[in-house]
Amino acid sequence: MEKEILLKIEDLKTYFMMDEGVVKAVEGVDLVLKRGQTMGLVGESGCGKSVTGFSVLQIVNLPGKIVGGKVLYNREITSKDGNTVYETIDLASLKPRGDPIRAFRGGDIAMIFQEPMASLSMMHTIGFQIIEAIRLHRPVDKAEARKIAIALLDQVGIPRADQWVDSYPFQLSGGMRQRAMIAMALSCNPKLLIADEPTTALDVTTQAQILELMLELQRDMGMAVLLITHDLGVVAETCNEVAVMYLGEVVEQANVDDIFYNPLHPYTKSLLQSIPVLGKSKKMKLAPIKGHVPDPYNRPRGCPFHPRCPARMPGKCDRVHPQTTMMGDGRTVRCLLYENDQRDEVDHG
Repeated sequence: MEKEILLKIEDLKTYFMMDEGVVKAVEGVDLVLKRGQTMGLVGESGCGKSVTGFSVLQIVNLPGKIVGGKVLYNREITSKDGNTVYETIDLASLKPRGDPIRAFRGGDIAMIFQEPMASLSMMHTIGFQIIEAIRLHRPVDKAEARKIAIALLDQVGIPRADQWVDSYPFQLSGGMRQRAMIAMALSCNPKLLIADEPTTALDVTTQAQILELMLELQRDMGMAVLLITHDLGVVAETCNEVAVMYLGEVVEQANVDDIFYNPLHPYTKSLLQSIPVLGKSKKMKLAPIKGHVPDPYNRPRGCPFHPRCPARMPGKCDRVHPQTTMMGDGRTVRCLLYENDQRDEVDHG
């Protein structure tokens, strides 16, 4: 794998085996994330964004499990002769509860969850939890780990960090809890940070502060960021690359300018058209996406978006499942409109 690529997801499939049937939360996702890059993973609620992030670290709760595909992490290591070499590890092939995948969690790859109150232990101080993460991945004693924890809390903007380090999560405000989560995630200098809607539960002012903090830390540490969000405004301000998901599939991936100024997939176009625009007439109506996200137990045959697609081709989009097409400028799109030869075979699901 090319050394500038940090993470490459190939045909990832994560299913939930329910009594009512099988929910294909992630159905053949392909993604490429380069070192130092910020990628936005966007789409409507329920499209599989968070499950994709959880799948990278093998933390999908039962009855969910990865049933296919690869999550290739291109790890940078130092050889015996002192040279930098690269080792590709398929994280999807590791046991979810095994030591090999645990070495990556919080070490090379860290995650910020959407709701800190559900992710932090209420029975332990934030300092205890950060120190535990540091000592798990770094060869330091408890006293040194405490110094590092205080320095991290100070770095993420928590005042009087030496005092707050001994506080419990319920004693902190929402913004401070999220900052503590960021401090914990960055405690071992990760190469990849997965941020799962890190500002959803915060007020607008705190959202801006947290996003600015994340970008500043990313520049200082040189890490890559996978930002999972439904807020296209956040994506426009923070991301280099964007991947758009619909019903468990990545339907388009391109740089942020191409996504916003020259979208290709009908779903991407519909998402952008549904955004309210400041300065427009009050009489101007929004253009919501027609229809509803399909029942996960009864996925449409053919293209998953065709029941809602304004550009659907009857007899094709409802029968043929589109493959990912590489465009001339390097972007990818999963739509029959862009396939060189529209296939006539029927997709029976």
